[in-house]
Amino acid sequence: MEPVNNLLDNFFKRNDPEGRHYLFVKICENWRRIVGAELADLASPVGRKKRTLILGAQDSIVIQEVTFQQEELLRRVNDFCGVVLFDNLRIELLKGRTPLDAPLVQNTGTGLEPRRPKQLGGLLDAFPKGSAIARCYAKYVDFFNKNT
Repeated sequence: MEPVNNLLDNFFKRNDPEGRHYLFVKICENWRRIVGAELADLASPVGRKKRTLILGAQDSIVIQEVTFQQEELLRRVNDFCGVVLFDNLRIELLKGRTPLDAPLVQNTGTGLEPRRPKQLGGLLDAFPKGSAIARCYAKYVDFFNKNT
């Protein structure tokens, strides 16, 4: 059996021979490390179009500031990729768009606890003894009995 990362690499090589999409994903994942915390707080990647990297910023003052640092940003991104992936930079207002360097899931620290069913254990004798479903249900009942 082939490892998943090899399968994904082969998939991207077939569907994206130049590796542009794969590299863009890596840029988004490592944005803060590539450009530094100060620049990452100002602008984030929101897309790409051919050889143009599209960044999003909160306001026009930030867009002006990032524009002054455009060449440095492109140099850092291309150095990270090891190839000249982008030769142009466009900075737009975010306008509610989610930057691509944002984590997909944010841990709020409030874990959801399962609620104990009101009629727990009423089906223990309903399933054939020793069957997979009977064992599974017994474990389910045990889970709530141990955690109460």
